[in-house]
Order: sequence, then C-alpha cells, then structure tokens
Amino acid sequence: MELIHNHDKRTSRLIEYFQILYEGTTDKETYESYRDVLETATAYETNAALEALLSKAGDIESYTIAVARFIRSVGKGLESATLPDYQDNALLASLVEENAEIAKVSSSLQQISIQLKREGRGDVSGIQGVLSSFDLLQKHYERLQNELFPLFEQTSNEHSCVKLMWAIQNTALDWKKQTQAYEGSDMASFWKSFSNFYFNMETLRYRETYILYPVAYRSLGEHRGERMDSALADALFSCKTGALTFEQLDLIFRLLPLDVAFIGADDRVKFYSDPPHRIFPRSPQVIGRLVQNCHPPKSVSTVEEILSSFKEGREDSAEFYLVVRGAFVHIQYYAVRSMDGKYLGTLEVVQDATHLRSLSGEKRLL
Repeated sequence: MELIHNHDKRTSRLIEYFQILYEGTTDKETYESYRDVLETATAYETNAALEALLSKAGDIESYTIAVARFIRSVGKGLESATLPDYQDNALLASLVEENAEIAKVSSSLQQISIQLKREGRGDVSGIQGVLSSFDLLQKHYERLQNELFPLFEQTSNEHSCVKLMWAIQNTALDWKKQTQAYEGSDMASFWKSFSNFYFNMETLRYRETYILYPVAYRSLGEHRGERMDSALADALFSCKTGALTFEQLDLIFRLLPLDVAFIGADDRVKFYSDPPHRIFPRSPQVIGRLVQNCHPPKSVSTVEEILSSFKEGREDSAEFYLVVRGAFVHIQYYAVRSMDGKYLGTLEVVQDATHLRSLSGEKRLL
C-alpha cells in the first residue's frame, strides 16, 4: 500500500486496519490479527494513521464513521497512556480545564435524561435550561479553531484530524440548537436531537483528551503561542492620499464598524483587523495559515471557488448574507489587483448590518 511506505511497522499496521474499516466492515478474525497493535496504540501512532488517509480525502466527512470505529478499536491503548502535564503550556492547560467543565455539564445532562426516561415524563425544560446556559461549548470550539488548530498546523505535518473535528463541532452545535428549540409532544424527535448532540460532544471531548492534546503538546514544544509585538509603532504608512503612523492605522482598523481580513496570493492569511465587535473570532495564530483551514470543511469548496474565480479573472467580487446568532451579517470578498491587473490577494469585509437593515426615512440631525 502506497500510504504506508514511509511509516514504521506498527503505524503501517494501524493504517492497514483503518483502511479496512473505511472500505467496509471487518470481523472478529480481522480484529484479532491486529489486536496487539490496536490495544497498545499511542496517541501519536493513532494520529499518524489518521493522517495517512485523511490527508488524501476529497470529502473528509466521508471518513466520519470509519474514524469513529478506528478510534474505538484503539481506545484501550489510548486510555492506558499517561497524559502529559500541560501546566507549562498555558493554552493547552486552559483548554484541558474547559474540557473538565464540559465534562461536568455532560454528566449533569446525562443524569437529567436518565431520570426523565425512567419517569416517562415529557417535560424537557430541565435539559433545555442547561443547554441554554451552556455557552462554554461554542467558546471552547472557537478557541480550538482559532488558537490551537493554527498552531498545530504550523508545528506538525500531521494535522488533518482537525478538519474532521471542526466538522463534528459544527454538527454538535447544530444538534444543540435543535434540542434547545424543540417544542411539541414528539418525544422521539426530541431524544434523537439530544442523543446526537450528546454523542458528538462526547466524541470530541474524548478525541481532544486522548489524541489531540497529547499530540499537539509534543508538536508545540516550547511554543506558547505568544505574539511578538512589532517595533514599528512610530513608523509611517504613506501613500498619495495621505500618511498615518502605524499606531493610528491600527486604531482606525479597530474602530471601523466592520471586520477586514486580507488573504495573499498564496492563499495564506496576511492580516486581519481586531475590533471589539468582531463577528467571527480570530487569533494572532491565524496569520500565515491557509485560508482553507480557517473554514469548516463544508465551506471550503465555496472558498476555493471564490479564490479561483479571482485568480482566473472571472470575477472581481462575491457577496453573501446570513443570520448569525440573531444578527444579519453581510460578507463581501474583493479581488485585490495591481495596476497592471496581477492578482495580489483577496480582501474580506464582514459587517453586522442588522442596524442598517432596520433604518428607514432620514436622519439629518444629532
């Protein structure tokens, strides 16, 4: 198999077994032939095996079931390993603490659901109440996407697993939203939404604990994710329409009622503004990251189509609008070209247009 040529024997056997799971069902006899390596697999070997297939995937979500079965197969080895002490890495230590809080909420939800099913009651307000105040989950996922994932990509060549994790995060949040919004008497529908939410949340928590954090900890090494501030505070930005110090320019970007990002011709993020009202979270770790990796898998094809149309000169702009957490969000992309028409990159402009959309008539006085 081409996929296993550059791996040691143990990892190669894990890749073989993962390939078998992806291509179809396996049986007890097949499992037994791989038992020795499956039940002693480390987080690093598991991640290497996942990388071998996921890095080649056209549709990474098509591997969801096979990945779940594979990780169950190596669970004994993962759970028997001693986890690192993350105290010398502030980011990972913080994420581990958040995961512990998520585990407490998960346990509470489990207890409530068991009690409801035992009593046969249709009052699901207790579960919905817990979920409505469970803001930590989305914040945790956003921190992973904007803080840890970029660092992991920068320091490891085996990071394809985070793309699938991002997709599952979106799935978990979608099921959470459906569970919170449930109304009516169709309890089967409610339990389907809740069960899918709970399963995906716990799936992610397990993979973070036993695979992502240990592997990321080793790849990050001494890197703390700290950003070195530039010593250009007094430098001058100058053009034919005026001049600004870099401090002034930075403050202007912070005050603009919109979020701006620039993606270079190499598809890597070069700059983003950081106003307090930012709609989609960003962190300094995103700088230098491929823009395709800054979006959930289901959006990547749209991103690539926009970039291709700009690079090929077929389009100069693209527009989208959607509702995000109750806000009407307007998103525009512009091709940035030199005076001679050479493609230099893409400008992204995001604005909460809820207020603008509500305006009517005129306002001419303070």
